Amino acid sequence: MHHLILFIARLPSHLVNCIFAHVPKQKSFFKNSTKEYGGDLYKTRRGRQGRRPLATRQTMHLVLKSTRAKGDLSFRKSKNAQAIKRIVDRFTKKYGIRLISLANVGNHLHFHIKLGNLRTYAPFIRAITAAIAMAVTGRSRWKKSDGKFWDRRPFTRVIVGFRSWLGLQDYIRINRMEGAGVAREQAEFIVREQKKRRSG
Repeated sequence: MHHLILFIARLPSHLVNCIFAHVPKQKSFFKNSTKEYGGDLYKTRRGRQGRRPLATRQTMHLVLKSTRAKGDLSFRKSKNAQAIKRIVDRFTKKYGIRLISLANVGNHLHFHIKLGNLRTYAPFIRAITAAIAMAVTGRSRWKKSDGKFWDRRPFTRVIVGFRSWLGLQDYIRINRMEGAGVAREQAEFIVREQKKRRSG
């Protein structure tokens, strides 16, 4: 798998475009859900109405995004990626949250998590968003920020059903590859071929 990713990533762009020009686009990994909240949905009435849906029986998809996270502030920069891993490890343990998988895409982070208690979501989110912003920007509670770091409220989706669970795992794998420099269409193609081999 690793060798395949490296091989495709090293191909000339015109050859890659030729290979993937007729590859059908990946269908959405998720059905429209009323169990989504925040993120870009916050611009819509549905995305900001009512309380955020949370669950302890099902797992959840969490997305944190910052358009400021580029260059030295990129989440993929080595020191930032290491700091984020330490922060996530620390606070998932503190709040009893199971981290199933994580994708660092440079300016946003995808988490697949399982809450142990509904009441731990709010303090967990406050802790990791503040700690990540401080680690990446170098600011502190005593040093004033030069603007808002995170774009919008965190996006969450409750994952209902095993098919959606598998879909999220594939989606996070795609984002991991994309964060490592593999083009989106290539990453989707690789994951799709893996699924064919598993089912075949």
